[in-house]
Amino acid sequence: MNAKAWLTHFSLVLLLLPFSIVHALDEVTLQLRWYDQFQFAGYYMAKEKGFYEQNGIKVKIKPGGKDALNVVQALIQNEAQFAVSNSAVVINYMEGEPIMAIAAIGQTSPIVWITLASKKIRIPQDLPGHTLMSFPRPANAELSALLNQEGIPPDSIKIIPTSFDINDLINGKVDAYNGYSSNEPFYLKQQNIDFHLIKPRDYGINFYSDVLITQKNIANNNPDLVKRFKNASLQGWQYAMDNVDESVEIISKKYAQNKSKEHLIYEAEKIRESILPELVEIGHMNPGRWQHIAKIYKDLAMTNSSKDIKDFIFTDKQPKDYTYLILITTISAIALGIFAFAAYHFRRISLALKASNQELACLAISDPLTGIMNRRGFIENAERLLSLEQREKKTACLMILDIDFFKKINDKHGHQVGDFCLIEFTEIVQSCCRLHDLVARIGGEEFVILLGDCDTEQAREKASYIIKRIRKHNFKPNGVTTPIHITVSIGLTEVKGNLMQAWQQADEALYTVKNSGRDGLQIFMPAL
Repeated sequence: MNAKAWLTHFSLVLLLLPFSIVHALDEVTLQLRWYDQFQFAGYYMAKEKGFYEQNGIKVKIKPGGKDALNVVQALIQNEAQFAVSNSAVVINYMEGEPIMAIAAIGQTSPIVWITLASKKIRIPQDLPGHTLMSFPRPANAELSALLNQEGIPPDSIKIIPTSFDINDLINGKVDAYNGYSSNEPFYLKQQNIDFHLIKPRDYGINFYSDVLITQKNIANNNPDLVKRFKNASLQGWQYAMDNVDESVEIISKKYAQNKSKEHLIYEAEKIRESILPELVEIGHMNPGRWQHIAKIYKDLAMTNSSKDIKDFIFTDKQPKDYTYLILITTISAIALGIFAFAAYHFRRISLALKASNQELACLAISDPLTGIMNRRGFIENAERLLSLEQREKKTACLMILDIDFFKKINDKHGHQVGDFCLIEFTEIVQSCCRLHDLVARIGGEEFVILLGDCDTEQAREKASYIIKRIRKHNFKPNGVTTPIHITVSIGLTEVKGNLMQAWQQADEALYTVKNSGRDGLQIFMPAL
């Protein structure tokens, strides 16, 4: 073999070397937190559509249930390498369990109090004197936090352990049932039973749900496996959201044979409301929000730990294993060195320009003082949300808020104190809203909120709650000895036409409040 032929043959061998090495699939078990249902559709679809296998993983999916092993214990005992838990998993981490969170599929929790319409229990203040059926702690944390925040005395209600049977509510054994907005309401609708849902997120208690977790040693020692599992799972969830009918068909045949297709479709609609795929990247987790959730658990005495949660969230920025590419990389590096050097510097400049443009774009739609959207940002996002609501035939409501006599605060205490009050006012309002509600500052002391999937009665309850929270709050800026008290006026309307029409109606309602003494709410009433 001459030198030229030998070199050609050797080069071909080098090129094919990485592809000639056959890797066995990594075998793992995923432990679900409940029985098979659409709640876990993304994992089923990742398996059925081959996303796990494409990422070098063979997955066994184990359903949970009321008698199944706790998912955290399943990880610790190595019965599973991955599991789906709820937000209470942060308690396990704070108390020393070696676990990490990978992704939060549900951006809002579906846990609710379910009451029958005949009982006339619509808000938390209607619960005293009644019997409530609840999950054990800490699974009921959102509901416990709601009762605590709303000032419901523990001795004013009777709480009994859940039977997991909605018939206990129907038959009058209990007055409020701890259920899921994606599950039990379907059974009630099937029986034409009117009901109400008391949702913690409507009162500012907003936890993650269906959190994908893993063992800490796996995350530390094999981060590539965790990253591949996460990517395949999220790909499966995106597929499930984009192909609901197909997903329901597969789940009905292979996983949840005990549920009707109608129930699975209903569940899919409610799961979408929790995942918010149109508004939030699937699986997104915010460290600050986890800190807030951990604080609520501690405030409820569900944990005494003050452990920092900075290492609770898995990040996939660990170095990758390039073992099988080293040889080719070495050969290619010399030939491509000069090009790579130039491309590297060009990319740095491009990324810097892109980041700068993104920052400028963000500044253009954000209020620099409070950090929420300004008028321009609100209008851009509101049009998009209203379009989505109209396609899905859902109701939306708009409210305009105006802080009463705010100029007096600036005149008496100065603009720094006024700014402090605006920032704290914003935080209170945001805490009263759901994740997908749009909140913006549109003027000096004027704010606007767009509530998607919300009827007038629900919006009225929300506005009344905001008014009460602001009225009771003590604003305590530095240098001011006496707390400042603020009130707010709110104009509210249902969005029946376009955004600008609703804006005018809410504004008209607002001025009715201001001309009637302020510190109150007015719902727009069209002229007869």
